Amino acid sequence: MIDPQRVDDARRALGVRLAGWRNARGLTQLALARRVPVSRTTIAGVETGRQCPDRVFWQRCESVLGAGGELLAGYDDYRCLKQQLDQERADAAQHARWGEVEDRVPASGARGVPRVALGRRPGDVGAVDGAGTPDGLTAAVRLADVVVADGGEGVNDEDVVSVAAVSDGRMVSLRVSRRALLELTAGLVTLPTVTAVDVPRSSAVDPAVVDYFAQLRAFLVRADDRLGGLTVLSTVEQQITLIAALRRQARGHLRDRLVSTQARWSEFAGWLADDLGDRAVGERWLDRAGGLAQEADDQEFWAYVLARKAQRMVRTGDEDRVAALAQAALRLPDTPALVRAFAAVQQAHGSAAREDADGFQTAIERAHSLVTDASPTSDDDCLGSFCTRPYLAAQEGEGWLRLQQPTKAIVSFTAAVNEWPERYRRERGLYLSRTAHAHLAASEPGHAAVVAAEALAVATTTGSARVRRDVDALARQLKPFRSQQDVRHLLDQLATTG
Repeated sequence: MIDPQRVDDARRALGVRLAGWRNARGLTQLALARRVPVSRTTIAGVETGRQCPDRVFWQRCESVLGAGGELLAGYDDYRCLKQQLDQERADAAQHARWGEVEDRVPASGARGVPRVALGRRPGDVGAVDGAGTPDGLTAAVRLADVVVADGGEGVNDEDVVSVAAVSDGRMVSLRVSRRALLELTAGLVTLPTVTAVDVPRSSAVDPAVVDYFAQLRAFLVRADDRLGGLTVLSTVEQQITLIAALRRQARGHLRDRLVSTQARWSEFAGWLADDLGDRAVGERWLDRAGGLAQEADDQEFWAYVLARKAQRMVRTGDEDRVAALAQAALRLPDTPALVRAFAAVQQAHGSAAREDADGFQTAIERAHSLVTDASPTSDDDCLGSFCTRPYLAAQEGEGWLRLQQPTKAIVSFTAAVNEWPERYRRERGLYLSRTAHAHLAASEPGHAAVVAAEALAVATTTGSARVRRDVDALARQLKPFRSQQDVRHLLDQLATTG
């Protein structure tokens, strides 16, 4: 385990090195800030160990101070430590969240609990269909897409999570190895396709199913960021079919809760489709989510869907609808503060599209105030939980870039990337790419190529079509600067990865 103090010490030591080199060159913090360029507050924050900007910042400091690679080497060491710490924290949080549902887990191997061995190829999962169904594994359990750890060597309590399965119309929790669930998500294991008619209509639906689906969705959101949308979407679509089947059986308030659950999963499917570059499918899923939210009278989620629709209209040529959809979200009563902040961000983008810098800044400041005033939450599934200070900084960067103020955009994007949680790699990759666009707009093609190369690595790892598409667009603009080594390196990388 990485000791957090070790990471803090590495960051502070790096700041001390920067101050030492600055003093050796006879520069004040303001003088160095003007040459980098960043604010003097940023230099002060770095030297005291309160913050650590991205690699481009350290490259510029190297160039200004002539530090012989010492600052870059120190940054790389710090970044490696921080990435390890962030990953360990993410894994620990995930384990803690799933550990909360252990109270309904039957003892391993108890009668009536299916035990299915994990196979690494399609067809290697033990008998899960037809006449070969293990004792106690009903058709409804098969629909839950669960691979249960077989209790063999190498499996301990820290290697498993609990996921939901339906047995005779009742929701139960099953012990599942993390590796099994991730491999299932990655498509290494094939299970029967879900069909609505497979759920026994004579059984009552356990209300606990709603909470189980919420926790499973949260896990798949995390898996999506780690594995990429292509590996997750088919599993999400199967779960939506199962939710719909259970919703048809339910009545009253439970049915409304399942309709809301289906709406949230449909929006998630739309997000995945958008990221994979299929906007038509993404739009269909989002429309379905909106219809379900209205059917369930889920005003909070309907407001969120409206804000998402506004987000999707940015840069489509039909941007008068951006502000209109955002305003529609804000008009709904009892909209959560973070959803209102998300809608205010879309209003800001609408203002930027109209070249209204004052309107843009007013809307962004409103979003910042809403996020600051919102109740703190550690729930990743809370509506608008992504609307954080780094997210707002990234959106502010987008606006300044569109308003043709690239220096302001670089400052905002850099702040966002530096604070972005390491576990959300794909979004960090997107904002790295946008930072690169800002560097190019500021006539810094070499720096643009360096940052874009980082973004490309993220796109390759996660399979994000959005990030790759944005890097490709930048590369086309960088071709006239191919004589520069960093630009040539990026273009060669793109050619190699196809």
